[in-house]
Amino acid sequence: MIKINDLSVSYQENIALSHISTTIDDGDLVAIVGPNGAGKSTLLKSIMQQMAAVSGSIELGRLSLKDIAYLPQSSQIDHKFPITVSEFVSAGAWQRCSFWRLFSRQEQHLLQQALAKVDLEKMAERQISQLSGGQFQRMLFARMLLQDADILLLDEPFGGIDAQTTELLMRVIQACQQQGKTVIAVVHDLALVQRYFPTTLLVATNLIASGRPSSVL
Repeated sequence: MIKINDLSVSYQENIALSHISTTIDDGDLVAIVGPNGAGKSTLLKSIMQQMAAVSGSIELGRLSLKDIAYLPQSSQIDHKFPITVSEFVSAGAWQRCSFWRLFSRQEQHLLQQALAKVDLEKMAERQISQLSGGQFQRMLFARMLLQDADILLLDEPFGGIDAQTTELLMRVIQACQQQGKTVIAVVHDLALVQRYFPTTLLVATNLIASGRPSSVL
């Protein structure tokens, strides 16, 4: 369970979040919506303790930061970095594996499974610079899947991709939730929120509303 208690966060002397309080239960599938610059990404980074609170707190219950996987916006990653898809996705296992030794057979199997779930197994040896926008996003998802965390934080996971890729990634997200993982995603497509997300947080510096999309949007 994630419990956010009267959280306020500032960024460059501006208030990004003000007195946010909410509880997200284990296994919830939650969309965070709101206008640009409203603090949606800040809320995700606050959960990961990448942004310090001015006041208030965030409790993770029985879990800790090592139980969180974060999927950043694609634009935050250097698409020209000289690394293969397989090497990039392998970084998702960093908590289980030393960088100074080869992957075990089990980790190699998990890597192949993660690539297969996002239909990238045939592109494992391609340079990431050769990927389309949708393929790059699927690669980010594969790395997150390999991490196998209990809490998944997704920052605009559907930005700049086509409908077919969106449907594939939504199936991946739903499968994660069915395994008992908690999924929190910043989403701009309100039709997608209404179709797939049982719970929505409407954030505009403050928490404006929370609940089912039909009552929030």
